[in-house]
Amino acid sequence: MTPSQRSEAEDPAEAVTRLYGLLPGEFTASRNAEAAAATRDGHPELGKRLKSLPKPSAAAWLTNMLIREEGPSIASVLSLGASLREAQADLDRDELRRLNSDRHRMLRSLARDARELAERLGNPVSAAVAAEVEQTLWAAMTDPDAAAALASGRLVRGLEANGWEPVDLDGAVADPDSAVPLVSAGARPGAAGGRAGKAGTSPAKGTTRQQQAARTKARKEAEKALAGAREAAEQAEHRLAEVQSEVESQTSFRDGLTEEIDDLRERIRDLEREVSDLDRRRGALERSRDKARREARAARRAVEKAEAKLDSLS
Repeated sequence: MTPSQRSEAEDPAEAVTRLYGLLPGEFTASRNAEAAAATRDGHPELGKRLKSLPKPSAAAWLTNMLIREEGPSIASVLSLGASLREAQADLDRDELRRLNSDRHRMLRSLARDARELAERLGNPVSAAVAAEVEQTLWAAMTDPDAAAALASGRLVRGLEANGWEPVDLDGAVADPDSAVPLVSAGARPGAAGGRAGKAGTSPAKGTTRQQQAARTKARKEAEKALAGAREAAEQAEHRLAEVQSEVESQTSFRDGLTEEIDDLRERIRDLEREVSDLDRRRGALERSRDKARREARAARRAVEKAEAKLDSLS
């Protein structure tokens, strides 16, 4: 099916999802072709929408391919993330310990699978890119909205989690309004209950004054520790914001260079075609030159013969 036929025959969401399942080297040309076809078919707004789609980073591309090629494994990771969030809400330490062990094992395995998948697809990646994929998967496990973003298979950049705030998804998903999950994003845990609710109950009637005093002292110490932790968290978040800003700046610069490389490759292909055409024309001219040279040589010989004959008659 040609890009023109696709733009008329399917929902725009399918075109967007398909584009983010292509190899990095195919993305720009395919995106431009889809956009041009939509415009030719009388859908200029759709063409503009497709043309504005950003090329995914290497880690985002590989994560999107994992969604398509390792869907069941990704669904299991996201389901485990939902269980982790529920255990965290319930303050279930034993369950958290067990689930975190599973998390480490699953993420390490998927990071290895990601590099193998990239090799199979003919677009190998570095260990740093695989680590960014692992970080993206972890971020999706910590935040249900990030899980939904991951499940769309349309990531433009990697995701990061700081453990305190929701994952920043600004600009992380291509055309988010039309995104649909390609795998299950995991169940969203409900409000915390059980033991978390019991922690706030009043002391039992039989509690002594000494026990109450000990609890008061422990509470004050906990509040002091919490204040210190919050201060440290604020400092860490400030540093994270600075580093994230630099990462985004570098990513934007890299994407710009990638676009320039794609344009230069297209220009090189055009110049190679022009060189081939010039070679063909030069070959034809050289053949014509050789023929003219032979004809000139024959004409000179004819002149010499005529001059010799004239001299003999003088």
